[in-house]
Order: sequence, then structure tokens, then C-alpha cells
Amino acid sequence: MARRLANKGRRGLPKTTELGKRQYSSNQEKIKEYQKRIRDRTYVDAAIDRIAAELVHFLTR
Repeated sequence: MARRLANKGRRGLPKTTELGKRQYSSNQEKIKEYQKRIRDRTYVDAAIDRIAAELVHFLTR
């Protein structure tokens, strides 16, 4: 029972087949979208500002 519960979280990971790694379209599409966003400097700057604002808010409590 404990072993089954411990392995429960691993079900969502991509599995390796004999032909190599299978490409999962939804994960690959998400990766490509995030790569495109990271290349955009304004997006990265906005994300850093948002994270900094959250940290300041959290730390000043």
C-alpha cells in the first residue's frame, strides 16, 4: 500500500519507449510558448517586477 502511494505521483511523467522519447504535443507546445516568452525582454522585465512586488509585499508583513 505504501509503495503504491509513493509511486502515485510519477504517473504523469513522460515514459521512454523503445523508439526514444515520445513527443507530447501539449507539453512541447507549452515549452515552445515559454521559450518564445523568455526571449522577449519586456516580458522578462515585467515578470521580474511582478515577482519583486510580491516579495516586497510578503516581506513587509
